[in-house]
Amino acid sequence: MRIVLFLFCLVTSCYCDVEFSERPRNFSIELVHYTQLAKNGHVVISPFGIWTLMTGVALGATGESYNQLAHAFLLPKDRNALIKGYRDLTSDVLNPTTKGVTLSSTNFVFLDNDFKVFPEFSRTLVSDFKATVDVLDFQNPNSAEMANNKIQRTSGNVKNVLRSDDFAESRMILANVISFRGLWAMPFNKSNTKEEVFYDEAKNPIGRVNMMNQKSIFPFSNVRAMKCFALELPYGDDKKYAMLFLLPYQGVKVTEAYQNLANVSLKDIFKQLEEDVEEFGDEEIDVKIPRFHITTNVVMNKPLNNMGVYDIFQPDKAKFDRITNEDIFVSAIVHKADIEVSEAGTVASATTEAYFADRISPPSFYANRPFIYFLMEKTTMTMIFGGIFSKPTLF
Repeated sequence: MRIVLFLFCLVTSCYCDVEFSERPRNFSIELVHYTQLAKNGHVVISPFGIWTLMTGVALGATGESYNQLAHAFLLPKDRNALIKGYRDLTSDVLNPTTKGVTLSSTNFVFLDNDFKVFPEFSRTLVSDFKATVDVLDFQNPNSAEMANNKIQRTSGNVKNVLRSDDFAESRMILANVISFRGLWAMPFNKSNTKEEVFYDEAKNPIGRVNMMNQKSIFPFSNVRAMKCFALELPYGDDKKYAMLFLLPYQGVKVTEAYQNLANVSLKDIFKQLEEDVEEFGDEEIDVKIPRFHITTNVVMNKPLNNMGVYDIFQPDKAKFDRITNEDIFVSAIVHKADIEVSEAGTVASATTEAYFADRISPPSFYANRPFIYFLMEKTTMTMIFGGIFSKPTLF
């Protein structure tokens, strides 16, 4: 009989060697793309949180199950290189020295009381992935409550992560909880926030938002290869964490601009932002961005299928020979993410020629139509959160 392995990734973003992050293909961009297709555009996810969870899964996978995960998440073939790369990257990303920023990521493993995993796999999860491992009676109707209490005690305000149904047919549950809280380096004045109209790409009004507004010095560029304008809003004072906003040109669909990220890397965009500051100097930008709150709850099976991950979900093909002697497969990878962007900050993120349409009047970044946003750790170019804002609400 095949037994189910259930994976869960919860992400909250609040008050808002490293080889993995430098590979040519960016799996974070692909994850956001395929997830927004499943959620009709309006979405937030944590590629870093999902990567953390799937790297742990890959440690137990073998054969084609591992090969598919390695291809999708750009993992090295060598197990020791995988563990070292994980340690190095998470150490850099989860080490905020930035004043006003707190960031934490915790891995949890819950085992059914009669499910036996190999000691080496368990040791690796604890020592290298810093996971907390708990043995529960999955048939006990209180198992979800006990697991949730454990997660809440460890991860603060995170509540009701798991349900009783999650334990019904599972033998092992892996969960990752990541939380970000960041204050803007230059906060918005709440008294300047005004209710305004939000439009679709065809200039049709589709709702109203509370529009934050300030005029300050920010990195700003016209990324013509993407057909969009780029704006960087830093957190704290050391430029380690920042939110990158990409606003498509008027009349350009947000999906079209996003697809251009296949040819324009995030590193290229940040490089252009730096070069424009060097060429044009510090310049005030008139910035208007909606105050927003997005919650996404999505089963990641289909997005991962689109990235070539199939076998781990199929009872007759899944291979987890490094975890157990029993036949197991992944029933679902559930991802929940939540992000708030307000005046104070965020609660929960090809080289082109520099060009400005008008250098006489102050440049403006007026996000009153669908836009893309990425919350980044800049030293490793790691996307902690990413998404698209396309459905206005008053928040």
